[in-house]
Amino acid sequence: MLWLVLGLPAIAVVGSFTSYYFAARDPDTLVKTEYRKVGLAMVEPANSAAGVAAALGLSARLTSGSGRVELVLRGHLATPPERLSLSVLHPAHENMDIHILLAHTHDSTYIAAAPDMGTGKRVLVLEPQDRSWRIAGQWTAPYAMTELGTKVTHPSTHP
Repeated sequence: MLWLVLGLPAIAVVGSFTSYYFAARDPDTLVKTEYRKVGLAMVEPANSAAGVAAALGLSARLTSGSGRVELVLRGHLATPPERLSLSVLHPAHENMDIHILLAHTHDSTYIAAAPDMGTGKRVLVLEPQDRSWRIAGQWTAPYAMTELGTKVTHPSTHP
């Protein structure tokens, strides 16, 4: 009877510390500061980098293959940036994120060597180096092509 009285609380304490260890070892990443919470949805302000991209009508086509990444940027930019930053983000594990620096080649085409991007769903974020605008999209590897662009959604809708 003594084991039952002392054993159950001891198991609960050990389980609590084990849960804390796993939570502290691999914490969730924080939400970016430019977002605000409206109800249960995270909403980005209209004057944010994504809002600037929407005003400029920016979109991009990303093609991957033969050991390289090629991106064609479309929209109303006065001068195209010399370099673009492409972030290939894993939805759950930050240590699996990849950041690629694309160099401007001609017209609105950018190119870079393609690292191994793994398989599965990824979130793509394209920004110039000054981060004045941002466009995003989703990509499921190992597909070879995807479209990135600004998408207007209502804050209460599920992605």
